[in-house]
Amino acid sequence: MKTVALILWLSGSILGAETLQLHFKPEDHALGDVHPFFHEGECFLYYLKPGQFDSMVVRSRDNLHWRPQVLTHAPVKAEDWMSPYFVLGVFRDEAAGVFRSYHGHAKGRMVSQTSRDLLHWECAPKAFHVPAAVYYERRRDPFVFWIPEQKRYGCVMTTWIKGRPKASGGGISLATSADLKQWSDHGIVLDLVDQDEPECPQMFQIGSRWYLLTSIYHRKSVGGPVYYTASRPEGPWSFGGKLNSKDLCAAQVARDDNGRFMLYGWIPLTPATADKQHWGGHLALVREVHALPDGSLATRLAPEIATVIDKLVWKPASVATELPLNSSRRFGVRCKLSFPHGSGGGFELRFPPLGKVVYSANHLGIQDESGVIWSELEIVSPPAGTWDFSVFIEDDRVEVFTADRHSLCARLPAAKSPAHVAFQVIGDVFEVADLQFSLLQSPP
Repeated sequence: MKTVALILWLSGSILGAETLQLHFKPEDHALGDVHPFFHEGECFLYYLKPGQFDSMVVRSRDNLHWRPQVLTHAPVKAEDWMSPYFVLGVFRDEAAGVFRSYHGHAKGRMVSQTSRDLLHWECAPKAFHVPAAVYYERRRDPFVFWIPEQKRYGCVMTTWIKGRPKASGGGISLATSADLKQWSDHGIVLDLVDQDEPECPQMFQIGSRWYLLTSIYHRKSVGGPVYYTASRPEGPWSFGGKLNSKDLCAAQVARDDNGRFMLYGWIPLTPATADKQHWGGHLALVREVHALPDGSLATRLAPEIATVIDKLVWKPASVATELPLNSSRRFGVRCKLSFPHGSGGGFELRFPPLGKVVYSANHLGIQDESGVIWSELEIVSPPAGTWDFSVFIEDDRVEVFTADRHSLCARLPAAKSPAHVAFQVIGDVFEVADLQFSLLQSPP
């Protein structure tokens, strides 16, 4: 084993420089389940506020700087179908010339709200709803999307299947419609067999493949994003893989104006386990989801965020004795890794006393200083070659991106003392080159 440590030529803050904030959170509350929608180059990020799950919205053009907006609703009549979470997934109804969102209301009925500007909403006529059915104990989290081949809309919903305990009654159901009024209910299109209700399902198409994205609720944890693949929305669906671990919660995708699928999710406000998870937290760094040649999905840092980060002050780091980062707990480390195919080697990036990132050919993990795993992902070894590897630390939040394929995030138990950084290479199979370090500050 050999150890490679970093000497940090950037040992303190730059006078007059601005430090980039990586993880957005509203000032006075945590950010819960997010529902992104792109319009004219801007992301409208609808989210739920802890408590009554009220709908809220913020806007951004770079996925980093978010502007809170006032979300309003027209007066609600006593007979209207209305809930605090009146805006979830949004789509454009071209026939009616409005933006539309569906949400669950009473016994699994899915009802619509409409808007002309994405900020001011009103109840749609009652004709626009997905009727309740009899095959479930509960149905919720609707997501409406367009099916080009059928020239119909689909509505995918999380479902607790009737006659089974909740802990093993999870499924996904689907309804389709040509006009958003008359719906054909296809029932359960994916039975999760022995798992709890999934969270926030979506269906979307890349090329000829359909993908179903959801988060599997486990014990008391929302769960990380997983996906299934099929040739059509009705299935049959096959498990495709995981896009992150448990700390990217209730993740949702939206297609931007460039046709890219962007993935949003929240990091719990406190360190989370399978048995204890705070609902709501900070917005994780946005990922781009893209399909590999074999149809599997991969993630990488959103291009807009990568561009902003590239323009920050980065300093080379050489092999030498490690140095503390003064009082900083906000920094980034990146490098290039030569990765021999089939290699059994790996390395650790340590930042004591907070924790470390452990990386090998088939595993990516974030651990605290004692070695307890807080987030991990089984990965597929990338092809032989040179790949980018980046780690970003902001206070107690850690994000990892590697090989344009895998990403991982976690919130670690906080440590009060300053961090140090060092690499530890396991074996001689990895070549680490172009080491760089940043305090995430813009040039003065």
